[in-house]
Amino acid sequence: MKVRAHATADTPLDYTKIQVNLKVKHNMKIGELSQRAGLAASAIRYYEEQGLLAPAGRGQNGYREYTDSALERLQAVRGAQALGFTLETIRGFFGGDGVCHKTHTLAQIALRMREVEQEQAALDAQREQLFALQAMLQRSVSSGQPMTCSALGVQ
Repeated sequence: MKVRAHATADTPLDYTKIQVNLKVKHNMKIGELSQRAGLAASAIRYYEEQGLLAPAGRGQNGYREYTDSALERLQAVRGAQALGFTLETIRGFFGGDGVCHKTHTLAQIALRMREVEQEQAALDAQREQLFALQAMLQRSVSSGQPMTCSALGVQ
């Protein structure tokens, strides 16, 4: 690498550029984390108490300080909740070091898939019952015949 410290009229200053990508840790207080994660601060504290989020570090002022990894973890927890996983199940996804237990997580995904399939079958059956009730009521309206609400108990 060639660097000239002093430029003169006939020799311009010449610096060889070196690009360095550094990931700077950004510490944030709970308010900023709350805003960035779209969660109430009380929810963040709750997740921390439940072991879903590593305990926050403390600044010299005693305030909780979180890194970007806390935001990533909260996003993972929220994503798993949106898929229907319980907080207890989600807790089991992560090891003490925060790394995902892949085999365990895959097993939990398979269980959740079976639950979703059962829920879907129940919804399909309910949909069919609603179609039957709807058809029955439409026939009653068309024929002008009275019908009691006991028809809602159609099986």
